[in-house]
Amino acid sequence: MNHNFDVVIVGGGTAGLILARELGKSKRKVLLLDRKKELLEFSFNTLGSFLNLEKFGLTHNVVAQDIDTISFHSKRVTRKVKSNLYILDKKQVHIEILNAIDNEFVTIKTEVNIKSIETNEDGKFTSVTDQHKQKYHGKIFIDASGTNAVISKKVGLRAKKVMLATGVEYNVKYLGNPSEGHLLIGKVYQGGYGWIFPLKNERAIIGFGTFDDEIVKDLKNRLHKILELPKIKKLVIKDNDKVEGGSIPITPVLEKFVLNNLVCVGDSVSQVNPIVGEGYKFIFEAALMASKAIEKSLKKEDVNFLNEYELEWKNRFSANYNRSKKTQERFFKYSQNNLLMDYALLLSKFVTDKRAIISLSGEYGLENK
Repeated sequence: MNHNFDVVIVGGGTAGLILARELGKSKRKVLLLDRKKELLEFSFNTLGSFLNLEKFGLTHNVVAQDIDTISFHSKRVTRKVKSNLYILDKKQVHIEILNAIDNEFVTIKTEVNIKSIETNEDGKFTSVTDQHKQKYHGKIFIDASGTNAVISKKVGLRAKKVMLATGVEYNVKYLGNPSEGHLLIGKVYQGGYGWIFPLKNERAIIGFGTFDDEIVKDLKNRLHKILELPKIKKLVIKDNDKVEGGSIPITPVLEKFVLNNLVCVGDSVSQVNPIVGEGYKFIFEAALMASKAIEKSLKKEDVNFLNEYELEWKNRFSANYNRSKKTQERFFKYSQNNLLMDYALLLSKFVTDKRAIISLSGEYGLENK
């Protein structure tokens, strides 16, 4: 195997695969390394997203269910909002991206744990080394390793310890409207936040998540308590014990993603929108931005062009993320108090559905476009 590449990507998740697909289109020699044996194994199998499928080269086959209504529930108040949300089949999304990768230019190697990244005397990154002390050389390196942040932590672009939002969920029998999703907020929902995402064939995902380290220790039991609430019993029936779970970073909004010839994308630098943990849409956007800057840098043989990715991201998302972070903090406060959450939902009824979806999706900057 040749160990010299134009681009070495660490991480075969969403960001890494999109970058491999895009750089392969440009006929760049790309190596994608992932610690897992199987790229299609996930802690969560579905997610809600406002993703524009066509923009990112995906078909409707990746959609597990179309959602035209989102119902927000506090203890005493329900607010229904018309939406264009997708429940995505994560495995199918990744299958479509993998199938679009040009294997003539992109090499994928699994079961590789990167232990270090090396530099020369000028501070330029030259190689990464795995658990077997095998080195992989490249002109540009990408950290797309998700919450593990394998390289971004080592070089100081992300803190060693970060805040995480953690969730657990079950696939259950669904009794409600198949095109209506549900978000559950307030102390009655165990002081965190819950969700019900309908699937096909009268199935749904019900989950519970939190930002609170103390509540994390009791996630499964709290989800079981939610399942016993009369309102929830009318919507779902738990008929199995298979629980899934995972975490996303909710650190302060970061804006530094590039260091010399190293580029970081996705959860490795907390590019999940902080209001609802809508990861895919924003990670896809960031990956496309990064791929353009990487291609330009390689073409002109100048790593300074990598900074265009950072600048484009700031212009497009920085204000959105900071505003979403404040909204997230308010929701966390409200989730500890039923009356506050009831009041917030009552006030939300004076907000149009369009504006509510703009806020939920984190796309504040597109309000007037």
